[in-house]
Parts: sequence; C-alpha cells; structure tokens
Amino acid sequence: MMPTNQHGDAVSKYRIDIDGMRAIAVLLVVVFHFQLIAGGKAGFIGVDVFFVISGFLITSIIRRQLDEHSFSIKNFYLRRIRRLAPALFAVLLGTMMVGLFLLFPADLVQLAKEVLLSQTYVSNIYYWRSINYFGLSAQTAFLLHTWSLAVEEQFYLLYPLGILLLHRYLPRYFWAALTVGLILSFALNILFVQQKPEATFYLLPTRAWELLAGGLVAGIRPGWALSRAVNELLGILGLGLILGAVVLFREEFRVPGFFALLPTFATVCLILSGMNGATWTSRLLSLRPLTYIGKLSYSLYLVHWPVDRFAAMLLNEGYGVHWRFAALLFSFAVSAVIYHAIENPVRQRVVVASDRRLARAYLSGLAATLLIFSLVHVTGGLPGRFSDDVVQIARYASDKADDMPQCEFAGKARLGVADFCRIGASGGEPQWLVYGDSHAWAAQPAFDKWLRLKGQAGIFMFRNSCPPVHGIHLFHDTKDYCFAFNRAVLEFLQSNGGIRDVLLVSTWRQPIEALLSTSPDLKLSKDDSVRLFDIKFSETMEHLNRLGKRIYVWEPVPGARQNVPLALASAALRNKSASIEIGLDEYDSTYQYFFTAMRKNWHLIAGSFSPSQALCGTGRCAVSVNGIPVYFDNAHVTASSADFWVRMMQLGESRSKEANPRAPTIR
Repeated sequence: MMPTNQHGDAVSKYRIDIDGMRAIAVLLVVVFHFQLIAGGKAGFIGVDVFFVISGFLITSIIRRQLDEHSFSIKNFYLRRIRRLAPALFAVLLGTMMVGLFLLFPADLVQLAKEVLLSQTYVSNIYYWRSINYFGLSAQTAFLLHTWSLAVEEQFYLLYPLGILLLHRYLPRYFWAALTVGLILSFALNILFVQQKPEATFYLLPTRAWELLAGGLVAGIRPGWALSRAVNELLGILGLGLILGAVVLFREEFRVPGFFALLPTFATVCLILSGMNGATWTSRLLSLRPLTYIGKLSYSLYLVHWPVDRFAAMLLNEGYGVHWRFAALLFSFAVSAVIYHAIENPVRQRVVVASDRRLARAYLSGLAATLLIFSLVHVTGGLPGRFSDDVVQIARYASDKADDMPQCEFAGKARLGVADFCRIGASGGEPQWLVYGDSHAWAAQPAFDKWLRLKGQAGIFMFRNSCPPVHGIHLFHDTKDYCFAFNRAVLEFLQSNGGIRDVLLVSTWRQPIEALLSTSPDLKLSKDDSVRLFDIKFSETMEHLNRLGKRIYVWEPVPGARQNVPLALASAALRNKSASIEIGLDEYDSTYQYFFTAMRKNWHLIAGSFSPSQALCGTGRCAVSVNGIPVYFDNAHVTASSADFWVRMMQLGESRSKEANPRAPTIR
C-alpha cells in the first residue's frame, strides 16, 4: 500500500501519468479505510497498484544505472532513505505525540512497539503474528498500514543485490530470471492463500510477484512497436480492470490469490499504455488534480490510517460518514504540509543536502526511536500522565484469563479425556464438559471455581469464534476447525458415558454477523445464517439428548457499546459518566432469534445461566459490579469478575427450570 519512488528519481523520462496512477491507488486505499462508500470494500487493491509501480520504477532505475556503469548499492540505499525516511519519521513522531495525550499506559506501550517495528521495516512480520482474536486487533493497531512499507523495503534490501549479480554474471538470463521469480512467488501465493491467508497477505515471498510484474514491464524499451490503437485499448483496459476489481470483489475471495491479478495486470496495462506517447488514458491520469494527489500519495498513505484510528477511538459510535469525510480532508491537509515542508525539501536536497548528514540524521532518528520505546516500555506506558484511579480502571483491559493454548482445539480428529483441560475439583472422574468459543475461555476461571465449590470435576475446551453447534461451518475458517471441533466433541461424548452434564458457552452472535455457513468458502446472508443456526441448534440439542446428557446453556452476555475499561477510564478522566450500557430492550431484540431457538428446545434443556438477568435488572445492562468492570473489552468477561459469575450460576441452580422466569417466556 505504499507509494515510494517519487517522480524525481525516475527513468530516463519523467512519466507524469504515473503520479495519476499513484493517485488512483491511494484514493482506493483511503476510501476503503475511511468507509466512505458502500462499494469501497475492495479499496485494498491500491496496494497492488503501488507494488507494480514500485517494481517498474526501481527496476528501470537500477537497470539503467547498471547499463551506464553508475550503479552503487550504497547510493541506492541512501536514495531510499532520502525518499522514505523523512515523511515516515514525521508521521511516527506525530502519532507517538498524539498517543502520549490520548492513550492509556498499556496502549501506549503497544504503540511504541509498533513505532519501533515500523521504523525498522519489520512490521509486516509482527502484524502477521499478532493480529488475531486474542491479540492485537486490526482496529486498534495505529500503524497497521506500514506492513506494505515493510514489504517494499525488504524487497529493496534484497532485489538490488540480485539484479546486480544477474547483470554481472548472467546478463543473458536477466529477464528470464525475473520471470522465474515472478512465477515462483505467484505460485507460493496461490499455494498458501487458502491455508495460511495471513502469511500470504503480509509477507514478501507471496507479494514479490507484484513488484516483479512491474519490474518486467521495465524491460520493455520505449519505442516498442505497438499501434496507437493498441496503446489506447491498453489504457482503457487498465482502468476497466481496476473498476472491475472494485465491483467484482466478494468477501468470499482470498487475497491476494488469483484476485490480485486484476489490479496487477491493470497497472501493467496503464504503464504500457503511456510508454510511447500520450493516450487518452495517460492524458486523463496527467490531469493536475490527480497528479497533485499522486505527489502527496506517500505522505497521505502514511497519515490517513493513524488519523482514522484516533478519530474512531475518540468519536466511537459518533464516527459517522460526515466525520470520516472530515478525517479524510484533515489527512489531506496534514499530508500536504509533510510533503511541502519535509518530504520534498529533503528529496530535492534543499535541506539535509549531503548524504553524510542524511546518514547521521537517519541513525539519530533510529536511536531516538529506540530510546522512546525503551522509556515507554520500562515505565509501563508512562502511567504518571494519569491519576492512580484512572490507571487502575484502564488496567482492567488486561484483566483476562490466562492464555490456554493447551485448552484450545487444534484440529485433532479424535479426542480423549487427556486432550481436554481439567477444571473444578481435583479428584474424581469428570462429569461436566464445558466447551464453546472465546467466551468460554474468558469465563473459564468462573467455571473452574463454580465446579470446585460444587465438589465436582469437569473438562474444558474452546475454539475461537466457534459456537458449540454441530454441523455448522464458519465463513473464512481457513482449516474448517469449527466444524471439526463440534464433530470431535460430539463423537467424544458419544463414547464417554462418564460425562453427564454439558455446558454450552458462546457469544451467540455469529448468526447475526452472517458468519455461519454450510461451507467455509460460502458467505450466507444474515437471514440465511440465522435460519441455519435455528436448524443446527435444534439438531445439537436433540443429539445431546439422545446421548443422555443434561444440557445447560450460557446465554449471551449483554456486552457494552465500547471497550469497558477504557471507556470507564476515559470517563473518570473527564469526571463524566461513560453511558455505554446496552438497554434490556435492545438486548432482547438483538438475541430474539437465540431465545426463539431456546424456547423451541426448552424441553431438551436442563437449565440455562442468564447474564442478562444478573446485569439488566434496571432496564440497563450494567458494565461493572462493585467497581470491577465485568468485561475486559466490550463483551468478554474479566477474570476478576469470576466471583460475580459464580454467584449468578449458584443462584440459577437454586431455581427449578419451571421457576425460571425467563426461559419459558423468552422474549
């Protein structure tokens, strides 16, 4: 997603239409990220456009200099620093300064880590490993967009050396070698995009083919024999393919995969179209508004994501389309300042003219980044910026159950008792099975204590995002683990008579988020997803009943409108109330489908535990109890609230099913 090689360091002839291509690419990206139009979900293809442009320019520059015997690895890297580092330093510094004012300690530590990794061009590896259900969220990573900058810099680190060796020792096979590299990288992309989609998206080996596609175009010399009509058609085809990629994209597609061929080939066509003189398309791309946006594209790309994330954090539910458009305009303004005051003056050697001074400034910036990171990390996020009570509330955002990878289903087809985690009383054979999605993991301390107090033993297992419903698939569940999880658990129960009681735990939101499907590669509508849940929930109840199990259900937690600890801490900082509670009417309306399914199968269910009864007695669903937030985010329960949930379960047990005022008359 990163437009790098600005027009001053170009091939033998400056192509103003390439600035127009950059403009299209960055506009696709920012429209996508700011969610300005309903059809903007494919805006990420701007990254593919940028990669091809970068590959074309960098190969053109290096190959020309090699032919002229003027290429120097040292000078090449210094030029990269001169073009990339000033704007990046400015944005990272600005983001860190805003974070000092707005972020609580744990989040500031996270931001400092992202700044350091972005500065050292390895953020793509970090985000590949860290963006997951329990770890860093894409919505709270303030520098997530720097992954593409890291991909290009890693390419720039290796590619010039490879080109130099090819030019020196295998000049006859120069372009053939680039072609082989493209084919191998594309093959890796196709091979892994289904099984390892995150790695395929973020890492260089599966992205290099896009840069190499641009590099191969650089092997076509100006003046090649194509008619004017063909050049015109290539330009129209290029624009049409980009439009087609936006219109045709579906959530079912795995990216980059084959889909990335559309924007990649489109950019190749646009570059070729303007190679031998002006065409209708190249003249369109050379319009002054577009070329100016193209000049700003690197700074705009760097600025827009932190602006969007901070705005979303500050405005929360009020971050509507008008505010998003205002945030975009603000991003344009800031990027223009960075371009004219920092990026362009350094690139044109108006300031920091000598390479020696540039190298010293760059190393000083790296040292300063490391120093800032160390200071923030050692102090735990500079907590002295806030009062002790505010810091204490914010810390509940980390008040989670321990990581339990040993308790998470990992794809094993046949399960035995030893594959589960033990909870409850330490002695005796387990009679309880507690299983479900991440909400089961979050509440595990409560289940463990509840069973210990009962003097009963149990076993436990969970799978992220996966409701305990037999026969369903999760959309985009790469390895189809959810389907396998429920099948393996039911097969285990069928062969294990010692387990008499089964507690099903989930957020139960997957149906209304259209995540349930009949195949991991098929996206159902919300209504179809809800219908599928209704059918499969009944089948699950019937299956467990036939096995002679007593079934208990953990009903949906009400949750909150925002991250509870952070919202409460922000409110305490301003001496205001947070007002983030969900109303009971809204809760009932949201989960009507779930309680309808419960009512239909109530004759098969031994009992249920109702977080809404415990929290929503006033008509508003509380987000804290006795000063302790009940969620560490907006829905997963805190470890410290375990005693509250244990009391809720004990109270629920003391009522007979018939006396439960909620279940038989479920709203």
